[in-house]
Amino acid sequence: MFTLINWPRVRAERYHRFLPEDIRSYLKGRGIPATLIEQKLLGWDGGRITIPIFGAKPSEVLGFRYATRPEDKHENPVTATDEGAKPELYGLETLAKNPRRVVICDNEFDRLVLEANGIPAVTSTGGPDCFLDEWAPYFATVRHVYICFSREWADAAATMRSVLPFARIATLPAEAKDITDFFVRLGRTKVDFEIVLATAAAPAGDDEDDEPPLPIREFRPGDSALRRRAERAKKAVRLHEVVSQYTRLQAEGGRLVAHCPFHDDERPSLTVYPKTDTYYCFGCGANGDAIRFLTDKESMTFRQALEALERFEFTGEIYGAA
Repeated sequence: MFTLINWPRVRAERYHRFLPEDIRSYLKGRGIPATLIEQKLLGWDGGRITIPIFGAKPSEVLGFRYATRPEDKHENPVTATDEGAKPELYGLETLAKNPRRVVICDNEFDRLVLEANGIPAVTSTGGPDCFLDEWAPYFATVRHVYICFSREWADAAATMRSVLPFARIATLPAEAKDITDFFVRLGRTKVDFEIVLATAAAPAGDDEDDEPPLPIREFRPGDSALRRRAERAKKAVRLHEVVSQYTRLQAEGGRLVAHCPFHDDERPSLTVYPKTDTYYCFGCGANGDAIRFLTDKESMTFRQALEALERFEFTGEIYGAA
């Protein structure tokens, strides 16, 4: 029996072996770690960075995208495809794993940066304004689909809704040119990006994941000055910043979910609502705001929790140095 050889895969492996160290360093500087460079077989054909486009099977390579040399300083470094190649989804191997959520982004480098941060992502090799109807079935089993393009492609994101009407459109902050810029130049974290996703615009009439926050227990001290301090501290430090010190938050629809740190939680039952900066656990019933979270988790008094929140604003630590 003859074994069919996937020649694009052979080319990908050869290009990967020729990847120079200075190009590796350049890719790492763009937020793509060494492990992903190896896994995705990023390579060098003598004049360009090569990006293999994998099929649903990791062993299958459908074709290539090419990025310019670092010294070219092109605004969009991924600029070329094999002549005559049809558009493909870069990330089919991710969709083949049936992820619960996925982000559709601008380009291949942005997709790799998201994957490096543990966020399943795909992109079209034809660019943000090229998304084929035939790709829709790949997303049929994905519970949460987000479209996150740079602001210049806002119209393309809206148009994509004709193919994926259930997708949410996430908007990067104005100071971020794209996803790579968000993580690398601005130094934002995965939790910061989860907030971008959790505040994404839902399709009209789709409020399945946007149920109003449940009522919470809120302690209001009698001292008006203390109340004013508390309100100022809660505006300065968002609830998700505190909660993420204890558990891993993940956007699902218009909220953040996590394993509850107040009890032995086998499946994520803690919900954080970014719109109100409140939380509710559907497992143990714990609920409140940032101060309540600290009083319950760290056995603090209201004043101690307030001081910890104020300290966290400037040091990023719940407890100060001894």
